[in-house]
Amino acid sequence: MRKAFLFVASLVCGSLAFSQTFVSTTPSNKKVVIEEFTGINCGWCPQGHLYVNQIMAAHPNQVFAINIHAGGYAANTYTTTDGERIRANWNVTSFPSGMVNRTIFNTASSPVYGRNSFSSYANAALSQRACANIAARCTIDCDTRIMTVNVELFYTDSSQVDTNYLSVALLQDNILGPQSGSSLNPDQIVGDQYNHMHMFRGMVNGSTWGDTIATTDSGSFVSRTYTYTIPATISNVPVLLNDLSVIAFVAEGKANIINVCKADITYLNGVPTLTKMAMSEHESCNMEFPTYVSVYNLGQDTVRSLEIRYGTTVRGSYTMTHSGMNLGYMESDTIHLPVITGLFSSGSNYTGYAKIIGINGVAVDYDSITCTLKKYKKNAVGDTLTFELTTDRYGSETTFKFIHIDRSVVLSGGPYPNDTIITDIIKLAVPHDGCYILEVYDAAGDGINSGYGNGNFKLSDNTGTVLSDNGRFGTLAQYFINCSGTSNDIETASAIDFAIYPNPVSNTLNIDCDQEVSKIEVFDMQGKKMTIADNATAINVSTLDKGIYLVRIITNEGVGVRTFVKE
Repeated sequence: MRKAFLFVASLVCGSLAFSQTFVSTTPSNKKVVIEEFTGINCGWCPQGHLYVNQIMAAHPNQVFAINIHAGGYAANTYTTTDGERIRANWNVTSFPSGMVNRTIFNTASSPVYGRNSFSSYANAALSQRACANIAARCTIDCDTRIMTVNVELFYTDSSQVDTNYLSVALLQDNILGPQSGSSLNPDQIVGDQYNHMHMFRGMVNGSTWGDTIATTDSGSFVSRTYTYTIPATISNVPVLLNDLSVIAFVAEGKANIINVCKADITYLNGVPTLTKMAMSEHESCNMEFPTYVSVYNLGQDTVRSLEIRYGTTVRGSYTMTHSGMNLGYMESDTIHLPVITGLFSSGSNYTGYAKIIGINGVAVDYDSITCTLKKYKKNAVGDTLTFELTTDRYGSETTFKFIHIDRSVVLSGGPYPNDTIITDIIKLAVPHDGCYILEVYDAAGDGINSGYGNGNFKLSDNTGTVLSDNGRFGTLAQYFINCSGTSNDIETASAIDFAIYPNPVSNTLNIDCDQEVSKIEVFDMQGKKMTIADNATAINVSTLDKGIYLVRIITNEGVGVRTFVKE
């Protein structure tokens, strides 16, 4: 890591009438920072993240999170030197756990508490009077990656100790990666990855424990300026400038934080940037990869249109123009790319890429971003499947369906009794070759293995190969399975072939089929029929919400199904 820092301190006593300052001089209560110790192999850590997010939502701009990946459960992923020093100082071995303003509450011997204490201790800290106010402003030069942080302190009362310590922490949001127990915080799940937020990337002012503040009497004013060169990566993770945040806090020592703030960030010399590329939550028996990109405008000019080149590393590239935009400075948008299809190998994963090649009709050449395009289809051998379901204590919340891709139900079950663990083993006779969907529902939205019994379900084929094995999910666990007694390649399954366009679509979805189409039906991904058209070659989808849908056509020769994205 390249790190450069410089600070300038100034002290002014009295009314400060002659200085232009941005820190408040009015006495106020403390704000709160919750430093949560976490790790990717910690199954309960997502619940800790969820609790902190709920506390921040209840106290906007008053409570801030710092997620520190350290210790054994981190598995050396996302860890930092500063983070490990903080964990080691308090000998943290239980995860998730955390500190609320690094303060010892009640009769505890340590400022480190379990996740169930975060809320009550945060409320207690928010009711305490702060002896000092703190404010911070930050600029990031996108060309040089130099960040300048200005921090101001004003003591409305004297500190209880003569020397305080000022710390400036760098955080990063929207880091997609692995996480055990992610279903405990389903809002953070993106495809098959977890969206890590408030991730600690290190201290930017030269010390794990902060910069010395020697003047802490009532009426004291302190101003510090730090410069820091933002590295391209930290712990092997690309550092995206638009996903950064800065938290500044002042403490009596290593513990007892007096007050905290989040810095306002201004970007200099910025341009519109693709910040994320991901595959939409989507499963299919077809080789289709619906993807989207997130764009963030760090430039001062309004973006009216973007030209994007995208594709896969093995199947060439495509271009699309996204117009009708009105993206101002520091505004973001999500753009759904046309579904990538082609002759790919069944069951394989691929690398997709996207880059901006034009802005408002002017050609540019910016860096690419990438993501994994994953094939979700499972291949089953034989004409019989074994489905084994074990409920938790709330069996009344659990139901399942095994359906054909045309939404016809082969078998369904549930709900089950409460307060009784039931294991149901069913032999599923597959009516014919083709694509099927297993859907397991939990009405409470916390799966069947979230602390109320070790619920689970498993689906196996004739050879004993396990096709799905899960218990931790949100409202729905969904698996697409290609069943065939003679072939494991869905491309050989008999079905009507047809094309759809445009995809994504805003208003009218057109059908291109060699057969005469007697009916067009559109379903959402839960099987609800949304709209229908008879004897047509197009269907109006303008009233549908944004998302992924199934379109099914019926002809005299058979049935065909495709997915599309409504934008």
